[in-house]
Amino acid sequence: MRHPNTKTSFFRKLLFGRPEDNIQSGYSVIRRQRLNLYKVWNNETHNDIGLEKMVRLFLIVQQFLYPGIYIRNSFGRQGSTYKKLAIEFYVLLKLAFPLFSLFTGWYSNSIIQAITGYLLLETIFYIATLFFASEIFDEPRSSKRSILLLFLNYIEITFDFAVIYGGLNLLQGKAHSRLDFVYFSFMTSSTIGFGDIYPATSGGNAWSSFIRSYSCSSSSCS
Repeated sequence: MRHPNTKTSFFRKLLFGRPEDNIQSGYSVIRRQRLNLYKVWNNETHNDIGLEKMVRLFLIVQQFLYPGIYIRNSFGRQGSTYKKLAIEFYVLLKLAFPLFSLFTGWYSNSIIQAITGYLLLETIFYIATLFFASEIFDEPRSSKRSILLLFLNYIEITFDFAVIYGGLNLLQGKAHSRLDFVYFSFMTSSTIGFGDIYPATSGGNAWSSFIRSYSCSSSSCS
């Protein structure tokens, strides 16, 4: 009699849980997104008008510009559990990217800056979509998982801002190291700020104002 590999069984249980929870939906995420666009346009799910409707339509359309929807579509064919695990890995990868950029000193590279900005916009628009068009997403597996992923999104955004602060030389004062960029980014995102580090240019002021406004609006909506 063959005995199951203990290590394989352990990791499969850790990552996938119960096999019966891996629901095979049989639908295409991309096709469903197109249907969501059609439903919003025809007010089938929400009786929105004007600016709200334009924002909701934009948030649905812009998802086709980023990898997230294609990851969900690709792994969703294997079942709901595979799709959710793939998204978790992608969230962790997006968190690791700015950390790697800061650690290696590549944050000043223009290509790294462009990729950071691209991933940052995806995360910001995703969170906005949760507020304005949450019906386009699947039912959350659990509220605790949703809170954990949102926390990781917040950490990723903060490190992304740190990369941009450092790469574009937007800070003065005591900002002399990569840790200072991270410190200022966290202080700005929490709307605190101590005055020891401050923006060096009008662009830096505008960037700091944006992250403060975003942090305040996210806090008030949550």
